[in-house]
Amino acid sequence: MTKSHHLYIPIYTVTLLLSAFLLFLVQPMFGKMVLPLLGGAPAVWNTAMLFFQAMLLAGYAYAHGTARFMSVRMQAVLHLALLVLFLFVLPIAIPEGWTPPTDKDPTLWQLGLMAVAVGGPFFVLSASAPLLQHWFAHTKHADADNPYFLYAASNLGSMTALIAYPFVVEPLYNISQQSIYWAFGYGALILLIALAALVAWPNATKAHSIAHNEKDDDPITWKRRGLWLALAFVPSSLMLGVTTFITTDLATVPLLWILPLALYVTTFIIVFAKKPLISQKETFDYQGLLFIALLTSIAVLPVLNKIAVIVIHLGLFFFTALMCHFELAASRPKPRHLTQFYLIMSLGGALGGFFNAIIAPNIFVVPLEYAIILALGSFMRGSIDPDKSLAAAWSRYKALFKDSKSQFFLKSGTIYVGIVFLTALTSAHFMDLTFEKTIMAGVLILSVFFLISLAMVIDKRWSFGICVAVILFFNPPGFFWGGTLFDSIQHRERNFFGVIRVAVSHEYGTRTLLHGTTIHGTQALDPDKKMIRLSYYSEYSGLKEVFELVGLKEGPQTIAALGLGVGVVSCYTREGRSFDFFEIDPAVIRVAENTEYFTYLSDCGSPYTTILGDARIQLADKPDGSYDMILLDVFSSDSIPVHLLTLESFEMYKSKLKPDGVIAINISNRYLDLKPVIGAAAAKTGFAAYNKFIEEGSIEGLKYNSSDFMALVNRKDDIQYLLDRDWTEVPADPDFRLWTDQYSNIIARFKMLSKNQ
Repeated sequence: MTKSHHLYIPIYTVTLLLSAFLLFLVQPMFGKMVLPLLGGAPAVWNTAMLFFQAMLLAGYAYAHGTARFMSVRMQAVLHLALLVLFLFVLPIAIPEGWTPPTDKDPTLWQLGLMAVAVGGPFFVLSASAPLLQHWFAHTKHADADNPYFLYAASNLGSMTALIAYPFVVEPLYNISQQSIYWAFGYGALILLIALAALVAWPNATKAHSIAHNEKDDDPITWKRRGLWLALAFVPSSLMLGVTTFITTDLATVPLLWILPLALYVTTFIIVFAKKPLISQKETFDYQGLLFIALLTSIAVLPVLNKIAVIVIHLGLFFFTALMCHFELAASRPKPRHLTQFYLIMSLGGALGGFFNAIIAPNIFVVPLEYAIILALGSFMRGSIDPDKSLAAAWSRYKALFKDSKSQFFLKSGTIYVGIVFLTALTSAHFMDLTFEKTIMAGVLILSVFFLISLAMVIDKRWSFGICVAVILFFNPPGFFWGGTLFDSIQHRERNFFGVIRVAVSHEYGTRTLLHGTTIHGTQALDPDKKMIRLSYYSEYSGLKEVFELVGLKEGPQTIAALGLGVGVVSCYTREGRSFDFFEIDPAVIRVAENTEYFTYLSDCGSPYTTILGDARIQLADKPDGSYDMILLDVFSSDSIPVHLLTLESFEMYKSKLKPDGVIAINISNRYLDLKPVIGAAAAKTGFAAYNKFIEEGSIEGLKYNSSDFMALVNRKDDIQYLLDRDWTEVPADPDFRLWTDQYSNIIARFKMLSKNQ
C-alpha cells in the first residue's frame, strides 16, 4: 500500500462524517421550522420522520441503481452534478404561501411542504453513505473488501449532529443563521465528495466491478432480504412509537424527538464498529431484563415516577434496536451487494415510518402500534435464522410444552387465571365494585403472574415472547396511563393532533377531558354542582381575578380564548361578554359541545364562537383592537407550543387588544419554567407581567388542580389591582435571551435546569 493510500480512510471518513452531520442536522432544524404551522402536535415529528425515511429510501435506491448500471466515474459525475444543482435551492426555508388546511388532516400537506422545501438536498445527501462506501471498495486500500466500517463513521456524524443541535446549535443560533451555516456546510461537502471521487477515479473504469475481483459466492436469497427488511422495520417503528409515547406526556420539542433518534443511530455505530462496545449476548440479557422492568412499571404505574418509566422505555427501545441491528450487521453481504443491502434496510425503515405515521392512526383509536411492535421485538430475541421456515418455528413452539417446566407453568397458570377472575367476580358482587374496576383488578393480578413466569423463561425465546405479548395485550403502554384515577373511559378519539379521552371518576364525582395524559378540563357529575369551575379554573385561581379585573371595565366585552378545552372559561360570565374560542383540534370542539359529556358551553349562557385552526394564524386575521382580553390556554402535550410564546406572537396579541386590554396565560405544567420567557416578551412589548400560583384543593367535596397563571397589564390601576391580591411581579431578566420566531432554547427552561438560563 502506497503512502497515498493512507489518505483514503481520512478522506472518506471526514466526507461521510460531514455528510451524515448535515443530513441529521437538517431534521430537527426543519422540524422546528414547520412545527409552529401545525400547533406543535406530536404527529408533526412522526410525519417528518416518514418523509425523511422515504427520502432516505429514494436516495438508497438511486445509489443502488447507479452502482448497478454505471461505473464509479459516471456515478461521481452525476452525483456531483446533483449536489451542485440543489445548491441553488439553499438556504432552506418555509416557502411563501404555505398555510396548513383547517378542515382536513394536514399529513399530506406537511409531506408536500417538506418535499418542496428540503426534498432535493436531503435526497442527494441521503445517497452519500452507500455511494462513498461503494467508491471506497474500488480503491486499492487494504480494507477495500470490507467498507462497512465507514458506516460506523457515518453514524458518528449523525450522532454528533443530534447532540449538537439541542445543546449547541439551537441555543447559539437562530433559525435563519442555522440555515445559512448549513448551506456553507453543504458547499464544503461538495468539495470533499469531489476529492473522494478523485481518489477512486484511477481504478473505477468498469461498471459494477469490485475491488480485488471478488467472486459472487455470497448469493442474496429472498429469505435473506426478508430478514433485513424485518430487522430494519422493528427498530424504526419502535423509535417512532416510543417518541410518541414520551412527547405525548412531556413536550413536543426537538430534544425529546432527538433522544430516541440518537439512541437509534448509536446502535448502528456499535454494531458496525470493528470492536463493538457491547456484546450481542449482553444485549440479549439487558433487553430481557428491561422488558421485565417495563412490564413491572405498567403493573405498579401509580406509585412509579414517570421520569423513571420514560428511562425504562428508552432503555428497552435502545437494546431492542441494538439486538435487531446486531443481527442485521451479522447478515450483511459482501461489498458487491452493499447498495442492495442498504436499499432494503432503508425500505424496512420507511415501512416502519409509514406504519406509525399513516396506517396506525387510521386503524387504532389509541396508539396500540407501540405495544404491537414491542411484542414483536420480544420475539426477535436471540439468533434469527432466515433459512428456517415458519413450520420449523411452530414445531419448536409446540416442543416447549413437552418440557416439564413449561407444562407446570401452563397448568398452574390456567388454574391461577380461573382463581383470579372467580375472586374478582365474587368481590364485585359482595363489594359492589364497578365492572371496569373488577376487570382492572383482574388484569393487574394476572400481570403479576405473567411477570413471574417471564423471569423464569427469560432465556426461552418463544415462551418469553408469548408472555410479553399477553401482558402487552392487556396493558398496552399509555392505554391505562393515569387510568387508575378513573372508573371508565366514555369516549376515545384519535387524529393528527393526538388521542383525547373523556374519563369518569365516581370516587371524585367528575368527568375529565384528557389529551394524552394532560387534563384539559373537568366537570362535576352531580347536576347540582356541575357549574362549579374545576381543574385550573376554580374560584381560587388567578384566572378568576383576571376576569374580575376585566369585568371592572364598562361596556360589552369580547374575550379571545386560545384553546377550548371543555369550555369552562365561558362560565366567567358577565352581561355583554362573549367569547371567541380558537381551537386547532376539531375533536375537542365536538366533545366540548356534546352535552352528554360537558355542559359548560350550553349552560353558562355566554355567547361564543369556535374558530378552527392554529390559534396564532387564525387570531392574526382578526381586526386590530378587537378584544378586551386574550387568554392563552393552549397546550400541546404538557406545555404551551413555543410559537405562541415568541416576541412576534406577543406583538400580535397586543395589536388585537383594546388599549386597556389584558393578556392572561395558563402556564400550569409539570416540566417547564416559562415565567422568564413571558416576562422578557412582556417587557419588550410594553406590558408589566405578574404571576399567581395556587395549590390544589377542593370545593364542596370536588377536587380542583393547582394552577399557575400570568397576567400582562399596561395600566397602573390594573397593576395595583393585582398587587392587592398577592400577585408577584415577573420582571425581565437582563441575562435572558428573548425568544423570537427565529430563536428559542427550551432546554434551559426545564425546571430542573432553569436556575441557569
